[in-house]
Amino acid sequence: MEEKRWPIIGISLLMILLIYSFLTTVFKSDQKRFNHDRIFVDYSDYRQGNKAPATRTTRAPAYRHPNAYKAAQEANEIKRTMFSNVMTATISTYNAHMSEALKNQPSPSAQFPKPVRNAQYDQIIDLSMKPVPDFQSGMQYFAAGDHQRALEHFNSALEKIDQMDVKHHIDIYSMMAECYLKLKSDDGYIQNKIRQVRMERRLKQVIQAAFPEKAGSMKVFDWSTTQEASKQLLRMRSLAAKSDSPQMYEMLKRAELDLEIARKVTQ
Repeated sequence: MEEKRWPIIGISLLMILLIYSFLTTVFKSDQKRFNHDRIFVDYSDYRQGNKAPATRTTRAPAYRHPNAYKAAQEANEIKRTMFSNVMTATISTYNAHMSEALKNQPSPSAQFPKPVRNAQYDQIIDLSMKPVPDFQSGMQYFAAGDHQRALEHFNSALEKIDQMDVKHHIDIYSMMAECYLKLKSDDGYIQNKIRQVRMERRLKQVIQAAFPEKAGSMKVFDWSTTQEASKQLLRMRSLAAKSDSPQMYEMLKRAELDLEIARKVTQ
């Protein structure tokens, strides 16, 4: 009987030892320990009841290189430089291929009609290439809204240009008419427009003599006929009835004066 009792006592002591070891391990201090490279579960937070353990989250401190902003600027600059270099190389390659492709092609100007030998035409072209400082100054005053000063410079330019400079005569008369229109001088507008029309007709005759095959396409120099000017005036009156803006009044006034010019230049 005693022989059976000792093994039972030994097993009971072993079980008590195991239970004690388990309990002391579970309810030990709050310090977390690791075993076999695995996180040790700390059950000490459950001592106060069935409350859920507090979540402990720690965020790694953000680390930023002291030269991060400068490095980003340099990277962006490198990108812009690379893009610029790629675009330059692309354009250069395109130009090289286009030059090679068009090398044997005739020039577009070669297809234009050659003018008949005409000294008057050559003189008009040469004079039209020369700058007229007073005219440019008048254009600047006109753009600034000083129409009286612009008119003075246009008159000065008119006195200095050659009589054969038809192109600049046309431009100056046209701008002088615009100045008189802004200054509300009907007679000044009509007189300078008539001078402009006469110069345009003179230029048309010279061009027709130099390019006889283009004589039928010179209608661009023709002033509106009385019928066309009347239709334009009626159209402007119809639009003016729907709007009382100063711009519309000026367009209506111009249409009325253009009809008067058309009557005089067609007489």
